[in-house]
Amino acid sequence: MVFSNLFGKEKERPTAATADDRLSLVLSYQRSDIDERKLKQFQARLIDLCDDFGYDVVGQVEIRPQSRQRDNTTVLNASIPVRLRENSEDEESAGL
Repeated sequence: MVFSNLFGKEKERPTAATADDRLSLVLSYQRSDIDERKLKQFQARLIDLCDDFGYDVVGQVEIRPQSRQRDNTTVLNASIPVRLRENSEDEESAGL
């Protein structure tokens, strides 16, 4: 009996449904303070900024809001796949 407790075989393992519930709770908590419309506007502005600085967005832009309770703020983590535009030097020299 002691041998099986040593390897945790008698412990109850979480089920997939329990894991899904926990994930849903975390995601709803993290996103509770952010308006989806404002996130879309923020995403569009980020794409415009990339364009202004000579980068082409080459994939899906992902923005992940995370709430921090200790100082009541929200952190926005953005993942923006970009590629340097080849003709960006030509645009700069032309004054565009």
